[in-house]
Amino acid sequence: MAKGTKPGSKPEAQEAAAEAPPKKSKMKLIVIVIALVLLLAVGAVAALLLLKPAHSPEANNAEEHGQAEKVETPTGPPKFVDLGTFTTNLAPEEGDRFVQVVISLKISRPELEEQINASKPEILHRVNMMLQSKLPSELATVEGKARLADQIKVQIQHILGLRKTAPAIGSTETDTAPADPKTKGGLDEVLFTSFLMQ
Repeated sequence: MAKGTKPGSKPEAQEAAAEAPPKKSKMKLIVIVIALVLLLAVGAVAALLLLKPAHSPEANNAEEHGQAEKVETPTGPPKFVDLGTFTTNLAPEEGDRFVQVVISLKISRPELEEQINASKPEILHRVNMMLQSKLPSELATVEGKARLADQIKVQIQHILGLRKTAPAIGSTETDTAPADPKTKGGLDEVLFTSFLMQ
């Protein structure tokens, strides 16, 4: 009999019996760990897909063309800045005609109000020149008035430094100069609170 073995037992049989249970329990543990990792990975992918915000087709189209603007949500209600009443002759078309317009600006960044007031002489000049360049037929329709509001907005954004360049005052294009992506927006709309044409 060999030393260190019990009487009546075979050393090879004892070694095989001792090794068999640990292999089975290690294999089960590895399978369980792999199953848990896979389950967590599937859960993480599902959570990402469900929590990802959906983009509208317009937003996707704008991103593709590099026109996506980062819009900062206003911290409070919008503010309105009155520019005053403008009375001016229109460009001659069928005799002399004039327009009287009261304009307010809708802003979402309150700090722009001080900047607008500081630049008011230049803003008033550009608006007057813009109105004087218009034909009565251009302002007779709602679309024409909306186009004028957009053109005035572009001019004011340029004065406030929200655009690098602005179209010429007599230009019929509304948005030839894209907004400067480094600056925040803030001038939301040009509003005509009164519009009389005679």
